[in-house]
Amino acid sequence: MQYIWLFLVTTSISLLLFSNPNAILTAMTTATQNAVSLCISLVGIYALWLGVINLAKNCGILQTLCKKINPLAKKLFGAHNDEISADLSLNLSANLLGIGNASTPPAIRAIKNMDKGNGKLTKGMAMLFVINACGLQIVPTTVIGIRSNLGSANPTDILLPCLITSLATTAVGILLVNLLFGHNK
Repeated sequence: MQYIWLFLVTTSISLLLFSNPNAILTAMTTATQNAVSLCISLVGIYALWLGVINLAKNCGILQTLCKKINPLAKKLFGAHNDEISADLSLNLSANLLGIGNASTPPAIRAIKNMDKGNGKLTKGMAMLFVINACGLQIVPTTVIGIRSNLGSANPTDILLPCLITSLATTAVGILLVNLLFGHNK
């Protein structure tokens, strides 16, 4: 991956050298300023939702959610222990709230725990990857936050389109994983 980024940066700078050499420094400083501004504006959104998830975990709400999601998780990901089920429910909860970055650590833990040590992808691992990649969200908080910070007149206009597209892609993804791995594997 580092070679891909190195190639992209080198190619971009080389093209700018030939087309507009004066714009290189301006482009680099503007891009870094924009990146830092975006990160700072997203800190509040992530802090809020991570706090909500942490509060839900401390109050036992996440445990209750885990029990409610467990039958669905067993059906989608296969039978697993309580630790994997807790990670799966935390991952799904964070994704549904639109904070995909918060869902990454529990997904990694769940995949590591689902790994049978033979280096082969299991149906549960593939299903978790596909559901995360499809971006199933009820509330796309990160996108709404970005739209709000960029001055959108109605940042929540994307709720229904995001819900429809993420439901459709997730359904297709689940269907494809079941076709590739079979229902009982």
